[in-house]
Amino acid sequence: MRHARSLVSAASLYALAAALGVSPAAAADPTDPDWPCIQRLVAELAAAQMWAGPPPDSVEETSSLDADLAQLAHRLASRSLPADEAQATIDRFADSLAPEARPGQLARLFHDVLQLINQERSQIIEGIKRYTRKQRHLAEKIALDSRKLAHLQPGTTPDAETQELLDARQWDLRVFEDRQRILRQICEQPVLLEERAFALSRAMQSQLEPN
Repeated sequence: MRHARSLVSAASLYALAAALGVSPAAAADPTDPDWPCIQRLVAELAAAQMWAGPPPDSVEETSSLDADLAQLAHRLASRSLPADEAQATIDRFADSLAPEARPGQLARLFHDVLQLINQERSQIIEGIKRYTRKQRHLAEKIALDSRKLAHLQPGTTPDAETQELLDARQWDLRVFEDRQRILRQICEQPVLLEERAFALSRAMQSQLEPN
């Protein structure tokens, strides 16, 4: 027969406490309890942080290259395009432009790429916050079940209803811990997009420098 036993490890207790908001590790950003990542929460990347060329907002939007620029921006913003291929793509595009058109077109391209990256980052950030809320709700359920089981003495044989609750708590703990393990990977995604935006900006601005 199975006996009642503690199923909550020290690591689980710490993670549960964080998810319930009773630990300083509950959120890296104290202004947003749903942000669990060590990385600082930057809701939106600003062009001024990474672009020193012509102001994108001041560029005319009547160019005949608008459709081509939009397609190119989507290609560059996609993380499926390796960095070296992105660099080569930007170089080819810049070489195809007349010298007088290059600053404006590259500014437009950067503006469009940054918009796309910000859209993707925003979706990921909201997904992380939903993930945190789900973890908090699951932690609350585990804590509630643990209180219901607090009366059990080690070594006692639980009845069928209590055993069902024990099994449910064990399953919830496994799910909770599995999710906690992949949280670091999830938190890296906005950072990777920010790094891509900076790298693309540098590649485009290099084409504005005198040869």
